[in-house]
Amino acid sequence: MMNVKISILSLVLMAGATSLFADNNDKGIDYYKAGMYSYAKKALFENIQSGKTDKAEAYYYLGEIYAAENMKDSAAYCYKQGLVADPEYVFNTIGEIKLDLAATPDVDKVLAGFTTGKNKKNPAIFVAIARAYMTDPARKAKVEEYLAKAKEVGPKSPDVYILEGDLLAADKKIGDAASSYEQAIYFDDQCKEAYLKYARIYARMNPQLAIDMLNKLIALDPEYTIAYRDLASVYYENNQFKSAADAYSKYITPETSDIDDLSRYASILFFSGEHEQAQQIIDRVSARAPENPVMQRLNMYIAYDKGDFAKSLELAQKMMQNTDTTSLIGRDYLYYARVLGKNNMAAEALVQYENAIAKDTANVALYKEMAEVAEKANLTDQAISYYTDYIRKGGEEVKIADYFSLGQTYYIAASAFLPQDNTPLSEADSLKMMPYALAADSLFGYVAERVPDSYMGNFWRARTNSVIDHLSTAGLAKPYYEKAIELIDPEKNPKQLLEAYRYMAYYYYLQEDRDNSLKYCDLILGMAPDDAMATAISGNLRQ
Repeated sequence: MMNVKISILSLVLMAGATSLFADNNDKGIDYYKAGMYSYAKKALFENIQSGKTDKAEAYYYLGEIYAAENMKDSAAYCYKQGLVADPEYVFNTIGEIKLDLAATPDVDKVLAGFTTGKNKKNPAIFVAIARAYMTDPARKAKVEEYLAKAKEVGPKSPDVYILEGDLLAADKKIGDAASSYEQAIYFDDQCKEAYLKYARIYARMNPQLAIDMLNKLIALDPEYTIAYRDLASVYYENNQFKSAADAYSKYITPETSDIDDLSRYASILFFSGEHEQAQQIIDRVSARAPENPVMQRLNMYIAYDKGDFAKSLELAQKMMQNTDTTSLIGRDYLYYARVLGKNNMAAEALVQYENAIAKDTANVALYKEMAEVAEKANLTDQAISYYTDYIRKGGEEVKIADYFSLGQTYYIAASAFLPQDNTPLSEADSLKMMPYALAADSLFGYVAERVPDSYMGNFWRARTNSVIDHLSTAGLAKPYYEKAIELIDPEKNPKQLLEAYRYMAYYYYLQEDRDNSLKYCDLILGMAPDDAMATAISGNLRQ
């Protein structure tokens, strides 16, 4: 109990440091009903310290907060202090009993006793008793009984319909819960809790309904900044980051807001592209909580986005070493993977990409990114595997260009087996090379078929067959270079056209077809007068 008193005293002293709240308990109760317990505690303890408020009520709501946080000793202390302040304020007694229903002899009779005399027409008493019974799942019948009695004595009480809505929401009966919250608003259009809870149950399944209700709440009371917090959350979860940042700016107070809210605001600012503003909040939070994982995360992200890859890598490695892996998100692994790639650590990067995909299996676009990283690092087989995964899993997002990229990767793998001295391939290397080359040929054939007006499919098919027939003796590349020549625009792609002409000139030279070889040599020299190969072949044939 001494620790409880010390803990509560520290909150009282903290609350007294800066006066933010009114002399009544409304602000603290609003925070409590919104589930914002840290703010509620500050408000209520400050009010108690001021001596200008209803202490019994303030202590009751503090007890409710601690009970919700499963801090029963602290809750019991607050309820008891509330009874000291006003023994007639029976809500504190109900709160004490709620902490351990089983420990109270004849608990049903005791609780029923609070509904007699002056309290028999007070729906708030019936609601409080119903909520006390809610702490024991086996007493659901009693909850329903007191809800019915509360409706009977207070058919127009918004608290009754909020209780009903809470029970229905807990049973996943969202539509029915919403109707109950609407009933609360109907009987009291100033009931902020009902607007807020209606918005929250629809925040995921129908965000626009939630946004509309929160805007109604803001119109009702523009000073009720809690609504802006929830509005920002709905926008944020639906990737409307600019709107989220605007809404949150009307809620947040950087000097006094708690770390959770500041962390949320920093995240919203980051995702809305406001990196400088985000950094200011990050620095403020980091000064108060240097090991805050959200701030470490955002610092790493921002360093990467600014191009400071060395700093980002240092921050990423620190975060990965010091953070429980269960709290890491897919984006953490993704940024870590990207910054490893930027620091020429491709193999390590690919491991982190795998972790990112494990966290977000729907993000199949990462396979394509992984393929590009692997290809750049000459990890060709891995690049092939990742491109294949992307094409297999990417659905409608997969484009012809992706088949082309996979074909190029197979082509690179096949080309790696070519001897540097233009000698024949060994049988062993030929056997290793052929699967890559045949796959590339098939993919480029598919590209040529799907995009017949483009030279690219046939051009790269020609290159691939030049690998298979790298001495050009069989002329495997010839029909594809001929088709590419028909399609290449000489002004846009002169290098590709020259390559095709060179192949044709050399092929006909090997076939001892003087006229055709000279024909292509002349075409080459017309475009590139100093071309060494064409000059040599032409000179030789014209001797």
